[in-house]
Amino acid sequence: MSLATPALLRHLGCVDLGLTVAAMQDFTEARSPDTLDEIWICEHPPVYTAGTSAKPQDLVTPDRFPVFQTGRGGQYTYHGPGQRVAYVMLDLRKR
Repeated sequence: MSLATPALLRHLGCVDLGLTVAAMQDFTEARSPDTLDEIWICEHPPVYTAGTSAKPQDLVTPDRFPVFQTGRGGQYTYHGPGQRVAYVMLDLRKR
């Protein structure tokens, strides 16, 4: 596989973050050697993602939006409508 191998681009619209993360995990687990890489473009309803350094007291209005725990570093990040997010799912073993 060369770096020029195409990836499938999907425009998902506004989708729930938790459902999107679960779908990415399912996609990764179901991969075969012939599975194309994919790039998912979407936005999410209002949500905070909490990194490993996030502390509840850091949120000024903790009940304003749901909080989604992640394994990434950092504190809190807001995601919401109008903010495009790109999830890139590459099989690095093939690249």
